Amino acid sequence: MTITLDNTLLRLEVAPEVGGSVVRFEALRKDGPIDLFRPGSSQDTDPNRMALYPLVPWSNRISGGGFEWQGEHYPLEPNRDDQRFPIHGDAWQQEWTVRQQTTNQLTLGLESRHQPPFDYRASLIYRIDGAALTVELVVTHLGERPAPYGMGVHPWFMRTGDVRIDAPSDGVWEVDEDQLPTRWRAIADKPEWDLRRDGALPGDNIDNLFTGWNGHARLRWPSRDLTLYIDTDPACPRYLVYSPGASADFFCFEPITHDVDAHHRQVPLDHGLIELGKGQTIRSRFRFQVTA
Repeated sequence: MTITLDNTLLRLEVAPEVGGSVVRFEALRKDGPIDLFRPGSSQDTDPNRMALYPLVPWSNRISGGGFEWQGEHYPLEPNRDDQRFPIHGDAWQQEWTVRQQTTNQLTLGLESRHQPPFDYRASLIYRIDGAALTVELVVTHLGERPAPYGMGVHPWFMRTGDVRIDAPSDGVWEVDEDQLPTRWRAIADKPEWDLRRDGALPGDNIDNLFTGWNGHARLRWPSRDLTLYIDTDPACPRYLVYSPGASADFFCFEPITHDVDAHHRQVPLDHGLIELGKGQTIRSRFRFQVTA
């Protein structure tokens, strides 16, 4: 079952049972609705075919079959058949519970403790206000031992030939065949990936993390007469861009709090992870505002 929020400008459809995913996000125009995210289907059960889902308690991949934390080894198994390493945490693959609903706001809840050291309670709040959608994530650690947390959101956008991205960055991580980071490059040395001033998506595959972001971005589709502004609070210092290539009908622009595979860095907390003790909480807000 899906739940719909709407006002005079926006309509949002959410599937709590499918990882708390957004099914559709539309602007309501006089000539009819226009999709702001790549639309999913209310009949689908795969979050990767939806429009957006939450990333908790980490983003992207963790290599090595697990990681060490506070002198303890925590094994992690792959959570997708087509992936060598576990990806995007576990919240996107679980059923969320409806906690509260009004005409313009939906609050979902989740408790997860099957994957040590991550023992947490999460709230996922969707709110439409005027021409803006705000997605808020709140995570509280419940475990006795501290654990490293990260978060983000994974929206899917329509890819057209003229889509342009304006998102500040100072560099980008090159990756190996497993999509794990290998080398950081200054963005000035990678002009084909320079998205700082109305940059175009590269023609070939991109699945790379950009650093030095200020938490504000603008996406433009001139042929669709559409501009979407993205803002994060607190400001996310990183974003990841994913698209298989020019023939794909989608791309992803993912605001995230930590580096890919940060759990294996020499000092993981310097790469965006946040250690939470029992009862401690982190939160992030992601805002998508549309203009014509």
